[in-house]
Amino acid sequence: MEFVDETFVPSEKDAEKAMAFSQALASGVSPDSRLTLQGEGNVEAVEIPHAVVTVLTKVLSVMSEGKPFKLMSMDEELTNQQAADILNVSKSYLDQVLDSGDICHRKVGQNRLIKLIDLLEYKKRQERCSKDALQELADEAQVLNSGY
Repeated sequence: MEFVDETFVPSEKDAEKAMAFSQALASGVSPDSRLTLQGEGNVEAVEIPHAVVTVLTKVLSVMSEGKPFKLMSMDEELTNQQAADILNVSKSYLDQVLDSGDICHRKVGQNRLIKLIDLLEYKKRQERCSKDALQELADEAQVLNSGY
């Protein structure tokens, strides 16, 4: 099942309902709670796995803010432009990163496809490097008594 091309855009009413549901879920659910779902009539209740509740909570959080969102599998393959948009960089910069081998990808004709998981791992590495560099600068400023 592919979700990449379907963007969910919650209406204002959906956002309000998501907020109410999210708050109800948060106030009544502890990590060891057992949640069930039961339809009308004599339908047997089905237990909702904790992982599903976790995902549902995150979806409700995004919906309650009225933000558009997509659901994607971690092994979903993205185009250069989709990947660049996620990283908030230009397509030409992303091409340089791909050429350097920093992100795993595959070529299909002229196009390069990047798995979402590989893109997110690269993003996490970059954020870690930025955080480390900032900490190093702060440490140097402390040593030099620069007031930071």
